[in-house]
Parts: sequence; structure tokens; C-alpha cells
Amino acid sequence: MRPLPFPFPLNIGTDIVHIPRIARLLARPNYLPRFTRRILCDQEQHDYHSRFSEILKARAAYNQQPPPVPADITRWLAGRFAAKEAARKAAPSGAASIGWKDVMVRVQEDGGEVWEGYGDAGDGRVAKLSISHDGEYVVATVMAAG
Repeated sequence: MRPLPFPFPLNIGTDIVHIPRIARLLARPNYLPRFTRRILCDQEQHDYHSRFSEILKARAAYNQQPPPVPADITRWLAGRFAAKEAARKAAPSGAASIGWKDVMVRVQEDGGEVWEGYGDAGDGRVAKLSISHDGEYVVATVMAAG
């Protein structure tokens, strides 16, 4: 029997992140704002600052080296990083065609997460995203129409 092609053009991307690796990056002096500016689009920046405003204000009050980045911020950023990498891999033209800020991760009202691509590479596409945290790892999978 000859195999039939799948009737829908789908792209799938998966990424896994070791949370301690992100924690080591964020432990560098003044690297937290640089990291968030590098990977989060404007809407995600707003969500990040709203979600962690109290913690960020407390960290900003330190005149010298602030304390380590809290685990909840590290886990959240690791999840966003994994989601964006998975979305880039699922992009129709491949990961090199779309940047981290071209991907926006949103939480839907039902709790499911989606990514939206922007710019020339993303064309406003919407896809389904699954993020899972387990111990020191975060894994994300994106399924997008091709």
C-alpha cells in the first residue's frame, strides 16, 4: 500500500532549556535587563514588568550588586526562551528567518498558550504552543500551519 501524504501542511518545533543555564546567564552583573530586552517583544516586556513588578522594584533599590534573580523569574524567562526557540523552528522558512522579538507568546483565556509571529517572517501567524516545566528543565513545542 502506497503511503498517503498528511492532508495538512504542519510545521513543528521543539526546544528544551536547562534552567540552571539561564540562571547562570542572569547571574551576570546587570544581565537581566539586557536578556529581557533581547528576547521579549514590547507586549511581553509589559507582561513581564506587570507580573514581577514588586520583585523588580526591590532589586532596583540595591545600590550595589542586587541579589540573585529569583527562581520564579528565571523559570518564566526560561519558558519564554524555549517557546520562542520552538516557534522559530516551526516557522515556515526556518529558525534563521525569524528573530526572538518577532515571536510573541500569549496566554489565552482558556489557559492555552499560543505564539504569534510578526514581521516579514511571521506574517501574523498564530500557532499552538505547549510549555512544560519539570525540575531543572523546560520544554516547549509549537505546532503551526505551514
